[in-house]
Amino acid sequence: MTSHIPVPRPSYTQARENLVKAIPPRILCLLACGGKDCRYEGPECWKANQQVIRGLFSSWVTDDIVAMARPSNHLIEKYRIVEQFQRLNIRSVINMQLPGEHAHCGPSLDPESGFTYSPHIFMDNDIYFYNFGMPDYGVSSLVGIIDGVKVLAFAVTEGRVAVHCHAGLGRTGVLIACYLVYTLRLSPSEAVHYVRIKRPRSIQTRAQINQVFGFARLLGTQLVQYPDLSLRHGAPFTLQHYLNRQALLLHGREGRALRYTPKVVYLLCVRISCLALGLPSPPEVHAELEKRSALKALNRTVRETLVAKHYLPLLNESNKSSWVGSVTSWDDPLGCLERRRELLADKRSFSDSDLSKLKIREV
Repeated sequence: MTSHIPVPRPSYTQARENLVKAIPPRILCLLACGGKDCRYEGPECWKANQQVIRGLFSSWVTDDIVAMARPSNHLIEKYRIVEQFQRLNIRSVINMQLPGEHAHCGPSLDPESGFTYSPHIFMDNDIYFYNFGMPDYGVSSLVGIIDGVKVLAFAVTEGRVAVHCHAGLGRTGVLIACYLVYTLRLSPSEAVHYVRIKRPRSIQTRAQINQVFGFARLLGTQLVQYPDLSLRHGAPFTLQHYLNRQALLLHGREGRALRYTPKVVYLLCVRISCLALGLPSPPEVHAELEKRSALKALNRTVRETLVAKHYLPLLNESNKSSWVGSVTSWDDPLGCLERRRELLADKRSFSDSDLSKLKIREV
C-alpha cells in the first residue's frame, strides 16, 4: 500500500517573500496590515465562526489548542478575554512574537513588555505565559522550536492552550504543526495540511514549511529504538546514546527524573513491581496511559479530517485496525516512499515505524 500526500506549497511567491524582507517595518505594517486599522487587531473583519475567542481572530486547531491573533490590553478588557479563557479552561498562552514587532499595527505596545499586552494580566489570573520569539515571516533554530514544542506538549496536560504571533497564522502554525509531528508522529506534509484545514492560510513562507520538514527529520533521528547489532561498521549504539535522545524529547520534571533511565524501562519496572506486590499502579502510570489514549483519539481525528479533505486515501474496515503511524512520515519536498525504502534498508538501526515501512507493499 502506498500513499503520497501532496507536499504543501507556500502561500507567498518568492518575489513577495523577498519584498517583505526588504520593506521597512513601518511601511510593511501600513501596506500589508493596514497600520492602526490592522484587520488582525480586532474582530471587525472576522465572522463569528472566525472568533472562537470573541474579539480575536481565532480558531481551534485541536480540541486543546487554539490559534489566535495577538490580543491587546484594550481587547482583553473590552471582550473579557481572561474570563473567556477561564470558561474554556485555557490555562496557558504561548506567544511566538519578538518584543517590539508590528509596533505600527493597532494599539500602542505595552512599554514594559514590548507586546500589545502585559503578560501579567494572564499570570495574575493563574494562566501560564510562555514566549518563544520567532522573526515575523521567519523561523527560529531547531533547538528553539524543540523547546517550544515540548512546552506546548506539557501545557496541554495542564489544560487548553492559546498560541499566537501577530495574525496567528505563520509562526503559530509552525509551532502547532511541529507539535503534531512530535506527539502523533505525523509526516510534515500531513501536519501542515491539517493545520491549514483548521486554520486557513497558516504556515506561509518557504522557510516556515522547511522548518516543519527539518524538525521532522531531526525528530526521526531521535526515535531509533532497536540497534542492529549484526552490523559491525560505525560506533555502537549505547545506553548513553539512547538517554541523550530521550533528553531531547522529554520535558520538565519527567526529563529531570529520567536522566539516567529509559522511560520505557522505568514504566515497565514500576508496573511489574506493583503486580508482584499486589498493589495498584501509581498515578503516573495511569496518567501515561490516559495521555496515550488522548493522543490516539487525536490521531484518529486528524486522519479522518485529512481523509475527508482528500489528502489521504479512504481506509476500508479491513485495514483500519492495522493502520499504525504514517506511511509518509519520512516525506520531504524532494522525496518519495520508494527512495525511503532504499534508505531504510541501509540503516544500522530501526524504529517501530521504520520496520512497518519495510513491510509495506503496494496493493
